[in-house]
Amino acid sequence: MVHLLPRDRFVIQTSDPLQTVMERLEAQIEPPKTFRSTYDLNHAPYEGSVTQSGFKMNRIPVGRPNASEPYIKGRFESFSGGTVIHLTLTPHPSVLIFFGCWSIFWYGFHLLLLSSGDMEYGSAQDRLVLPLIILVIFWISFWVEVERTRSDLFRIILRQRLTVRQQHNLMLNIRRGIIFILSIAFSCSFIADHLSQPPPFHQVPEIFRPR
Repeated sequence: MVHLLPRDRFVIQTSDPLQTVMERLEAQIEPPKTFRSTYDLNHAPYEGSVTQSGFKMNRIPVGRPNASEPYIKGRFESFSGGTVIHLTLTPHPSVLIFFGCWSIFWYGFHLLLLSSGDMEYGSAQDRLVLPLIILVIFWISFWVEVERTRSDLFRIILRQRLTVRQQHNLMLNIRRGIIFILSIAFSCSFIADHLSQPPPFHQVPEIFRPR
C-alpha cells in the first residue's frame, strides 16, 4: 500500500542480547541540542535517546540541514535467543508541520485570488500543482535517505550491509510513490485546465431576442 506521506517499517533480528544492541546504538548517539552550529563537526552521527524499551534518533546534518533525513523510532523485544528491533522511519514531525502549514497558506491564498477574480484559472494552474511537485521531489529525496539510513542501522546493529533484495524493495517503494503522486498532480492539472476553459456559448433563439 502506498501512503501519501512516506513511511518505512521493517524489523531487525539479532542473536545479540539487548544490552549489546543498546551499547552499539549509544555509541552512535548523543543528546539533542536546541542550537547546533553547522560548523561543529565534533559530534556523533545521530542525536536522540536510548532506553530499555526502544530509542528515537535522527541524523545530525553535516553542513546545511537536510529536510529529507528520516526520523527513526525503534522498539525492542527481548527473547532467549537474542533481540528483535521494530523500526519505523518517517519524515521529521517539524518538516511535516512546516509543509502542511505552507500548503494550506499556498492553496488558501491562491483560491482566494481565484474566487475574487484577481487571478485567472489558466495562470493559476501551474501554481496550484507546485506543492505536489515539491512533494514528489521530497518523496524521492526521502527514500534515498531511507536507503542510506537503513544501511547505517544494519551496520550499527548487525555489523553488516543491506542485501540486494532489500535495496530492490526500497527502489520499488520509490517508483510506486512517484507514480502515485504524479497521478495526483496530473489529475489536479487536468481539473485546473478544465476550469480555465470558458463556458460554451449558447445562441439565444431569435424568438427570445429583444426587438
